[in-house]
Amino acid sequence: MIKSPHAALSCAQVIARFNLSAAPSSFVPTHPKRRSAVVMLLSESEHGAQVLLCKRGAHLRHHPSQLCFPGGKQEREDKTLAHTALRELHEELNIDSKDVTIIGRLDEVSTLNDMSITPYLAQLRAGARWQIDQNEVEAAFFVPLAELLATQNWQSLQVERQQKNLHFRVFKTPYGLLWGATERIIERFTKRLGPIS
Repeated sequence: MIKSPHAALSCAQVIARFNLSAAPSSFVPTHPKRRSAVVMLLSESEHGAQVLLCKRGAHLRHHPSQLCFPGGKQEREDKTLAHTALRELHEELNIDSKDVTIIGRLDEVSTLNDMSITPYLAQLRAGARWQIDQNEVEAAFFVPLAELLATQNWQSLQVERQQKNLHFRVFKTPYGLLWGATERIIERFTKRLGPIS
């Protein structure tokens, strides 16, 4: 993997740049009943900020074995989409909300099946413990943020769907390819951080 100019950034530096950037635009989903939220969870490492990713269970009906951020569909009892994100984080990885600090929200993205996803940037408390729920998650792992931000680490993939050729950017990990809505969230996050000299 090739590192980017963001390589030396700590979580604090990433968060500072994020807070100084433009706020996400207002967005009204086409299908307000089909809403979900995910957490782009930062953690500090000796090599700077890193991001937590999950590999969905192979037995799941929707998006089996895909790589994603922790998260899921909004439920009636969720007061806000931030509550949705934190509830799903606890269900999937047993991470308590007291161990997570929500930093802010990114622009929503829509999936090919018209699901609206609201991503939240958050930081995991140092020393916090977590354990995957194997009914939902096959694996969870950290990727250095610097590697995700380096455009050289992304490749182009063409997929035929419903007699249309679709082009995606993909990122290789030991657990498979990262692409789709998660890739678009990372791309928008990268743009929001802006260039670093």
